Amino acid sequence: MEKLFCIVKRYGVALFCCFFLSATLYAADEAEGVKGIAEEEYTPTEEVLSVNFVQVEMPYHMSVKAMEGAFKNAEPVTVKLQEQDKAFPNGGGSVKSADVKAVHDGITIYFQISWDDRTKDVRQIAIHEFRDAVALMFPLGKVVIGPVGPAEHFSPRMGDREKPVNLWHWKADWEGDLVAKDELEDIDAQYPNWHDDFNTNPYSVNYHKGLISSPPILSGGRAVHNLLSMPGRKTVVEDLNAEGFGTLTTQDHQDVNGCSNYENGRWTVVVYRPLITDDPYDVQFIPGESTYFNMAVWNGSRQDRNGQKSLSMRWNPLRIGKIAWE
Repeated sequence: MEKLFCIVKRYGVALFCCFFLSATLYAADEAEGVKGIAEEEYTPTEEVLSVNFVQVEMPYHMSVKAMEGAFKNAEPVTVKLQEQDKAFPNGGGSVKSADVKAVHDGITIYFQISWDDRTKDVRQIAIHEFRDAVALMFPLGKVVIGPVGPAEHFSPRMGDREKPVNLWHWKADWEGDLVAKDELEDIDAQYPNWHDDFNTNPYSVNYHKGLISSPPILSGGRAVHNLLSMPGRKTVVEDLNAEGFGTLTTQDHQDVNGCSNYENGRWTVVVYRPLITDDPYDVQFIPGESTYFNMAVWNGSRQDRNGQKSLSMRWNPLRIGKIAWE
């Protein structure tokens, strides 16, 4: 008994130190507010989205209705979505799934995404308003498709430093801006009878003339050419990159565009871009090759924004068909 006590006394302290050190290192390996990555997140879904070649006549006015024929024979993949519960601020999860189709015509790739949403939220002006939106995410660079999962691990959580991602973010309010006065729905749309202190200032016409006629001075976002603040964007889809949570960055070159239709409580959004671009920060779609995609949906009436959203935490395989004449 005395011998056993000595052994416990001699090695017990060492074992306790090892346990404490391991726990400390494990805690230090995770950023504050971020849950550890589960192995399941590295395992792609089994459903493959086939992007087949079809002849597409680009309509003069791009619309969801005009593209219905192109997607007529495309097989959809239903992507299951869940609450974003991996990093703070988390939340969302009201949209449970979305159907995705895709085709290409050898020049352009088109994605059609549709999901149920009882409310149409297309404005984000008042402080309590949030918009509907959807985003597709693709890993940058070539990926290896394995029989079960990717031979290389890359994060579905907005990418990582080893494997950054390219994101296409369609925003319902940006589409509304295209038909608004000055191509930007502003405070006049929300409060048509508003006025500011300048209107009651007897010297405002002359004293503040330069200030009033200079939106870039009043709007810091326009002054630094922030795409979110700029009128006349000419696109309803923001082209972005990320290499992990908190690194989302808009691109200098905006190559993606889209259109939408809301009918019977369901959104249908089409986003499209040339298969190949010159931008090294764009995902490249090579006919005959494969990659992955992931997605997120925001429900404005549920106050979804930023990290509060519905998303798929697993990559979905994407196979790009060869061009018919190849």
